[in-house]
Amino acid sequence: MLQLKSTLPALGLALASGAIAQNTGRSFCIVTNNSTGQPTTLTGAFGSGVGSDLHLEVTQGVPGELAYFLVGNEVTSGVVTSNGLNCLVGTGTAQVFRYNVAGGLSNSVGRFDSSGVFQNLVGTSSTGSGFDVPDTIPSFPSTMIMSGDTWHFQVWHRDRTVQTSDSNFSNGLSVTFPLAPVVPIAGMVSIPAGSFDMGSNEAGGAPYFGNSSTQPVHSVTISEAFWMGEYEVTQAEYQALMGSNPSSNPGPNLPVEEVSWNDARAYCTALTAQEMVAGNVPTGMEYRLPTEAEWEYACRAGTVTEFNVGTGLVCADAKFHHSYHSNSTCNSNTTVNVGSYSANAFGLYDMHGNVWEWCLDSYAGYFAASQTDPFVTGGSNRVVRGGGWFSDSSYCRSARRSSLSPGNSFSFIGFRAVLAPVLVP
Repeated sequence: MLQLKSTLPALGLALASGAIAQNTGRSFCIVTNNSTGQPTTLTGAFGSGVGSDLHLEVTQGVPGELAYFLVGNEVTSGVVTSNGLNCLVGTGTAQVFRYNVAGGLSNSVGRFDSSGVFQNLVGTSSTGSGFDVPDTIPSFPSTMIMSGDTWHFQVWHRDRTVQTSDSNFSNGLSVTFPLAPVVPIAGMVSIPAGSFDMGSNEAGGAPYFGNSSTQPVHSVTISEAFWMGEYEVTQAEYQALMGSNPSSNPGPNLPVEEVSWNDARAYCTALTAQEMVAGNVPTGMEYRLPTEAEWEYACRAGTVTEFNVGTGLVCADAKFHHSYHSNSTCNSNTTVNVGSYSANAFGLYDMHGNVWEWCLDSYAGYFAASQTDPFVTGGSNRVVRGGGWFSDSSYCRSARRSSLSPGNSFSFIGFRAVLAPVLVP
């Protein structure tokens, strides 16, 4: 059964009337009330448009007192310091830095006004109050804040009601910086994270001709959403990027074929380089061939039958040679334009038939244990999936798998690309 993860709302946060519109982050550290009887409160939100795009605000401080921000890579046990609790303390692994470096954007020093709101004194906030976190941590040398990083913030401030040396702390705030926006090339379909049963236990003989290569069925989780080409890579796309067209049946909207696994990977590498120059590939992602698990998960699109169209495949469903379900031979002696048949529930075309599709994995047997993001390396042959124009229906099943040498190329082998986390085969 397909189990989809809920997706987080996009971080479309903005400033409103000089204040941050929506808070983000997770509080940590027990707050000790300051001398006003209130806890100094730190909040944050994305949307300042300056530096890292994170803006921090502090309220309920002690009027007239100075304050600045701390940042650390690790939350530590609280240590009583003066009148407050400091939960960013240097240890063997925890690093702590102060945003009070004079002469630049890493100077957060400010003073609480009569209402206890932190007012920035050094121009490092676009709103006047609070602090716009720069895109670097004030370490030496400075550390760039990267998409997906989590950093932890706290505010130190004077609180001199009893003694001139007294101080206090705000609550802490852990913030994960959002991933850079993904801008896939045209024709990519978003595939949600989820779980499914991979493989098939169908017996040998018509109509499915099952065998041990798809057994045992086992639970697989795809932990991260990814993007997949709604069509097999066409000859026009391949020609435009690679400057050649190896296909034996030419046509701009036909799937490219006569491509080896090595050729398909070279195309994906070139596509990644092109889109990186345009700033459209986030850190940690690339265009590549799908893993075998990603391919079957995307092909099934939530179905549990042998085909994503049901229990049988007939000539009207896909480009293939013979159907054991209608006992008929289809008019199929070559490829057809991509998208000529209906898409599956994820919006992907030709996952059954037309051309077999290369996957990134080496070919290996299955195990019964549940797996998360399985990926096989080290074998001599590579997986192909989906069946082709000359295949019978049993070869086009969602779970059917075969393998070829990565240097092989045939008129019935093509591929499609995904935009997904980097993997090294």
